[in-house]
Amino acid sequence: MRVCIFTDSFLPYISGVTSAVYNQANELTRRGHSVSIFHPRPSRSDSFETVPGLDDSVSVYGLPFSVPTFNIPKLRWSMPLFLYTYRRLRQAPPDLIHVHTEFGCGLEGMLLGRWKNVPVIGTFHTFFAEPDYLKQFYIPNFAFTRKAMWKYSVGFFNRCSHIVSPSQSVRDHLVARGLHRPATVLSNGIERMALRPAEEIKAFRASLGIDDFAFIYIGRVSPEKSLDVALEAFAQTLAVNPKAKFVLIGNGPADEAVDAKIGELGLGESVIRTGRIERDRLMAENYPLLGDVFITASKTENQPVSILEALAFGLPLIGPRAKGIPELVDHGSNGLLFEPDDVYGMSSAMVRLMQDQQLYARMHQASLDTAATHDLQHVGDELEAIYREAIEVKRRET
Repeated sequence: MRVCIFTDSFLPYISGVTSAVYNQANELTRRGHSVSIFHPRPSRSDSFETVPGLDDSVSVYGLPFSVPTFNIPKLRWSMPLFLYTYRRLRQAPPDLIHVHTEFGCGLEGMLLGRWKNVPVIGTFHTFFAEPDYLKQFYIPNFAFTRKAMWKYSVGFFNRCSHIVSPSQSVRDHLVARGLHRPATVLSNGIERMALRPAEEIKAFRASLGIDDFAFIYIGRVSPEKSLDVALEAFAQTLAVNPKAKFVLIGNGPADEAVDAKIGELGLGESVIRTGRIERDRLMAENYPLLGDVFITASKTENQPVSILEALAFGLPLIGPRAKGIPELVDHGSNGLLFEPDDVYGMSSAMVRLMQDQQLYARMHQASLDTAATHDLQHVGDELEAIYREAIEVKRRET
């Protein structure tokens, strides 16, 4: 099959959507399919010739007319112009188009799919109608704006041949708001991780001053991630273990606010901020193992790839009972849940896992077992089946 992927989330911007696109493109290529990725062209200072971690046989095209998102570093939006993509698709007509965003590149992919009369598969990744996301994009948080965002998203995906939803929560939200196209719940998928020797990991941790229990967050540093809640919860755990650390990997529009919060809570000696780390290096060097437990306080998650990757490294999870998180965090099995924005509930879960070694050991194994159910090979099988069925249905219709 010739598969064209359209996504607004791509290098140099790093997100769960970017990782999902990488993983799925690599898996499809390993299976012998021809894969092309269309994304917003980065600025000259961020331009790249090769994509670390992406198979060399994947063709990558930057759409020429793209504009920056002012408050989100590295993220750009592409304006649909079609001529550049038209020429590429004319040279190598696709059998199928897969869109991972519903704006910019995704919209261009949708319209080109209709022009080429090929099926369009859509994956819904992000709850853009949530108040925190509206705030990021300077959209007023009113009932009518939230309704308008949902109406646009559902209308977009109702024009797809098939919807892929990484979580049941997302599928339910879409159906409740009018989705009537076929929708399959399918994990974003994760590759099996190559683990470094324990001695190297111990030395790695020591080099950053980690000699006791550590919590870790990996992802964008932005308002909707509720990092203020996580920092307040961590501050409470220090009363139990002053040697504990919180490793925070990533950057974003809330960097200054997070730094201010760290200072306000007096956590400067206990929080380790690494900033942005490229994904291939993040995985190859086993950065998730800088922590013993992965934590998040975000209430807007669908299926974070960072959590899937944490599971693959055997990290127990702590997260809020919101959106898609409970589908990954099996309370009492591979992690602990708390009520959204409940600082005390989050800190209690952190203290419990820090103090109960037997519980921690059970959850470590449960995380590895959960990761196996999200194996990328299984995701590849499901994607191929969805693609083939969509192509066959389109063929019968024409």
